[in-house]
Amino acid sequence: MTAHHLPLIVDLDGTLARTDTLVECAVRVATRAPLRFAALLPRVMKGRAGFKQALADAAKLDCATLPYDADILAFIEKRKAGGGQVWLVTAADARIAHGVAEHLALFDGVIASDGAHNLKGANKAAALAERFPHGFDYIGDARADLPVWEKAGHAYVAGGSTSVARALKGRGIAPAQSFTPPSMRLRDWVKALRLHQWSKNLMLFVPLMLGQAFHDPAMIARVIAGFLCFGLVASATYLFNDMNDLSADRAHFGKRHRALASGKLSLLKGAGIGAAMLVAGLAGSIALDPGFALVLLSYLALTLGYSLWLKAQPLVDVMVIGGLFTLRIQAGVELAHQPQSLWLTSFAMILFGSLALAKRHAELVRASAEGRTVAGRGYLATDTPLTVSLGIATAAMSVLVMLFYMQFDVATKGLYEHPQRLFFVPLVLASWLIRVWVKAHRGALHDDPVVFALKDRVSWLHGAMVGLCWLAAVG
Repeated sequence: MTAHHLPLIVDLDGTLARTDTLVECAVRVATRAPLRFAALLPRVMKGRAGFKQALADAAKLDCATLPYDADILAFIEKRKAGGGQVWLVTAADARIAHGVAEHLALFDGVIASDGAHNLKGANKAAALAERFPHGFDYIGDARADLPVWEKAGHAYVAGGSTSVARALKGRGIAPAQSFTPPSMRLRDWVKALRLHQWSKNLMLFVPLMLGQAFHDPAMIARVIAGFLCFGLVASATYLFNDMNDLSADRAHFGKRHRALASGKLSLLKGAGIGAAMLVAGLAGSIALDPGFALVLLSYLALTLGYSLWLKAQPLVDVMVIGGLFTLRIQAGVELAHQPQSLWLTSFAMILFGSLALAKRHAELVRASAEGRTVAGRGYLATDTPLTVSLGIATAAMSVLVMLFYMQFDVATKGLYEHPQRLFFVPLVLASWLIRVWVKAHRGALHDDPVVFALKDRVSWLHGAMVGLCWLAAVG
């Protein structure tokens, strides 16, 4: 058999798919059924193959949405067109391997771990040598594949690992071709960590400004440090949320390009970075102020609860979002050592609950127009009368509560020389909320309302008017 017609053996994890299916199964089971995941952990002691099989059975991974490498798929198709055989041979469990083969319909055969034998490294090399005594070509990505490459007619390398390249060179193996997947760029990191969402943490500065404590440089420094701690924890939770939402994100026309969903960022690396940011943010918050640290822990617990379960509970989800914004303001209260204000807390909860409803209503309007549902949210397209009525009612209520806050809280503290000038602010807020809800009702509100406000020129004009009213009131 000539080298050109040797069967091509293709690895799965890190090669054909830019992910590790074992890690994906573990994440999926751990986030959806943590008790079942804990019960499966002791199986590791009985062997990796059995553990892989148990995880694959529990996870029921959707092989159709895995991030396949387009260049390697094209390479396989070219090999098939030339009359060659192509086999999928992987250390992943057979259930996953056969699911991938069935979805792609490219392979002449499948060999995988079967619950008793872990087909990795030397085990894979021995199995291939026995199955293909006349030789084979192999495409893999990891150091564990070195024994396989040593037996292969031609070595094809995926993944772009420099350590693998050095190991191959050290063994005198020259790759016939290398496939380098797209790497993380600065823009990808910015999106993965949701740095634009740090704008929401500017809420921490609201108590500082309202309490006019901005003349104290030490206080400003405390709030800035708290802002950074909050941002680190928030970015970590976004990474963990993306891990939990892999299947849904990959089925979404836009979210499938996210770093974790597309495979640009590995799950293990994402988990490591998220954990480091989380520890740094929490440690910094404890050093700053115990009260602030407690608020940040509450934010973390509520965010994780939202990611794992609460976001799929209709209307509860918007209450949680309102609560998360309110916690940001409460964090600012702790950092700036300002007195508690029931009016301010109530206003924040109601206002941001209304904005969350606006976002959800816009999604439902678009889903209804396109004849689809909003995946993973628990809403029906017919729920629009409910979201619009509650959303507009809470928007009006937020304006009313702001008036009460100014009358019974701000005006009584003597912080402003001309407090009556602040009463123009509710009118500006009402104007902006009307704009938001008109866009939401037409399905034209494509961003989070806070992000929308940062991009919208008219919203900037409303913000400038609020700022002028505040400066006029300060005197």
